[in-house]
Amino acid sequence: MTSKEKVSQLKTIPYSHSQERLRTIFHDIGIRQGWWRTDRPMLLAVSGGSDSMALMWFFHTLWEGHCIVAHLNHGIRGESADKDQRFVEEIATRFSFPVESASYPIPELLERGESLEDGARRIRYEFLEKTMKQTGACGVAVAHTSDDSAETFLMNLMRGTGVRGLVGVPELRDSFIRPLLAFSKNYLKEILEFHGIPWREDLSNRDNAYTRNRVRNSLIPFLQKEFNPRVKEGILGIAEDMKHFRENEEEMQSALVDLLERRVPFTEYACSLQAMRSLDEQTCAVFVRGVGARLGLRTLSRDRTNTLCRLVHKSSRWCFQWQKEIVLFCSFHLVAWIDPAILVQSAGASPSSFALEEQSGFFEWGKWLFSWKREWASASNYGTMGAVFPNSERIEVVPFALFRKAIRKRDIPEWAVSLFPVVYSDRMQWLPYWQGSGRWESLHDVAIRISAKYLQNIDERKR
Repeated sequence: MTSKEKVSQLKTIPYSHSQERLRTIFHDIGIRQGWWRTDRPMLLAVSGGSDSMALMWFFHTLWEGHCIVAHLNHGIRGESADKDQRFVEEIATRFSFPVESASYPIPELLERGESLEDGARRIRYEFLEKTMKQTGACGVAVAHTSDDSAETFLMNLMRGTGVRGLVGVPELRDSFIRPLLAFSKNYLKEILEFHGIPWREDLSNRDNAYTRNRVRNSLIPFLQKEFNPRVKEGILGIAEDMKHFRENEEEMQSALVDLLERRVPFTEYACSLQAMRSLDEQTCAVFVRGVGARLGLRTLSRDRTNTLCRLVHKSSRWCFQWQKEIVLFCSFHLVAWIDPAILVQSAGASPSSFALEEQSGFFEWGKWLFSWKREWASASNYGTMGAVFPNSERIEVVPFALFRKAIRKRDIPEWAVSLFPVVYSDRMQWLPYWQGSGRWESLHDVAIRISAKYLQNIDERKR
C-alpha cells in the first residue's frame, strides 16, 4: 500500500486484534495509569502517523470518556505538514473529537545551540502542556510504543546514562501518559489496517541525520540481522528488570535531595560542599542524577556525572555547565545550581537611598522587596532575612560587590557579590541571608524592623 491516506479494505479480524481483546487490555492499562474512571477529558497528541492514529482509535473505540485532539504543525515540511494537519482534523471530526491545532515556525524558535530535534520536542511538549491547561484535560496521552522504548534504551546506553535511562520510556511522567507502550509499531499498524483506519507517513522518519532515526533504521535492524532477531524483546526485558533498581534509586534520590537542600536566593537548588563530600562516589552520582531529575534537566552521561563528582572531592572552587540553562558554581563551601540568565538579569542594581517616612512602608532594590516598620526594641540585631536597626530617617542599599566595610568578600560566594544587597545606616550594616544572626547594640528605644524577601517573579509583589 503506497498511500496510507486511503482506507484499507476491511479484512477478517483475528481475536488477537479484536476490539474485545483490546478493550480488556486497554481497561487494565487505564486503571493502572489512573485515568480510566476520570470525568475530565483526555488530551490526545496526534501527529497523523500510525502510532498516534492508533492512539486516537483506541480512545474513540475502547474508552467512554471525552477526548480532545491536539496537533502541532512544526512548519518544517511545508505542504506535507499542512496536509498532516488537515488529515488529523478530518479524522478527529469523523470521531467527533474537538481539535486544538497550532502552527509554529520551529526553526525560528530554536534556542542558541539547540538542535532541530531537541527544539521541536521541547516546543511540542510546551504546546501540549499549555493546551492541557487551557482545555482542563486530566492529562496528555502520547503514542510512544515498545519500539520507542527499545530505541530510548539503546540511545541512553550509548550516552553512558545511569539506571534512570535504562528503563526505556516511562509509562507516566508528570501529566503525560503513554498507554500504548505495551504494543509494537507493526502491531498497531495491523490494527489500523484491520479496522480500516488510515494514517500518514512522515518522510522525515527516514532521515538518518537524526539520532533516533539512525537507531531505528540502522542499528536495530543490524542487531536483528547479525545477532538476534528478537533483540527488541531482549532489550525490553532488561528495561523491565531495571525498573526495580530505578525505583530504589529514586527513593534514595528523593530522600537525599530533600535532606541536603539549602534554600538560597537566585539558585534552582543548592547544598553544602561538605554534604556532597560526605557521600561515596556511587551515592554522589545518585544524588547528582536526583537533583537533575528534580529540576527537569537532561540526564548527564555517566562520564560527565563522574567528572562532576570528582570536582566535588578535589576542589572547592569550580564551575560546571550542566546544560545551557543550568550551571553549577562551587565557592564559599556551597554548590549551587543556577540559571545563568538570572545572574545577568538581576545584576546591575545601583546603590540607592530610601527615606523612611511614616511608621511603615516598603522599598524595592533589584529583585529584593524590603518591608519595614517602626517599633520598640531592646536591641538592634540581624538574622538571615530580617533585622532590627536603630531608629533612622534613611536606609542605604548597595550591591555587596561595592561595599568595602566590615563584611569581607570571602563571606559570600563569588557569583553572588553583585546580586545581594548590603543594607546599612550610620549605625549598623546588614547582609541579608549570608550574615547569619547576631546582636548589634542595646537600644531600649524605637527601632526600625526590616524584613527582606527575594522575588522569584513579579507576581510575588502582590502577595
